[in-house]
Amino acid sequence: MGIFSDEKYRPSESRILATALTFSAGFIDAYTYIQRGHTLSAGQTGNVIFFASAFADHNIAGMLNRATTFIAFTLGLLLVGLFHKYVKSNYWRVFCLFPILFICLGVGFVPKNVPNYYVVPVIAFGLAVQNASFSKIEGMGYNNAFTTGNLKKSVVAWSAYFFGEDKSQHNAAVNYMFLVIAFALGAIVSALLQKIFVLKTIWFAVLLLGAINIVYTISLNKRKKLSFSKNE
Repeated sequence: MGIFSDEKYRPSESRILATALTFSAGFIDAYTYIQRGHTLSAGQTGNVIFFASAFADHNIAGMLNRATTFIAFTLGLLLVGLFHKYVKSNYWRVFCLFPILFICLGVGFVPKNVPNYYVVPVIAFGLAVQNASFSKIEGMGYNNAFTTGNLKKSVVAWSAYFFGEDKSQHNAAVNYMFLVIAFALGAIVSALLQKIFVLKTIWFAVLLLGAINIVYTISLNKRKKLSFSKNE
């Protein structure tokens, strides 16, 4: 079976898939923060603080950038709920990766002088669709667009494993730890690449997301064929 497939879990819950998606989100978040007006495309907690700071400084453009990003992220989450309701297909998550992929492709062509409130909210919308579509890692809930929740779950699981002697928490602790590391590495790699490629750095995310979608689709096909053969 494909690398995103497992006998126990759906391909959408694969540890490798979750890690790759989280890496890409850290990559994109670092890009928008450094290149697009110090706004986080996914981390809406930070954007609320940035909005408050812009409000106190009477910075209308800063307020508009953060507010529109927050709204766009919310709309992306809502869209996935509607899409999943009306699209009855095992491949619905494949289509949900298209928005962020095409958005990142287009953003690489947008010059620096275009106001960020036209750019970052669109990216936030795409990341929200990705985030809501892939929400489990090996049966456990996680976030592939930010890292605070994953960090908390990792530390809690490690604490239960070491101090509470609950050996069943080991898998959760490892999974969430991988996600935290993946997000951090994504941000670091993005920041380093931006030293060279500047605005075009976002195209590396396109390559990664494209590869993720292709491998995920292959894994779905293989799992479908395996399930069919078992039923014969």
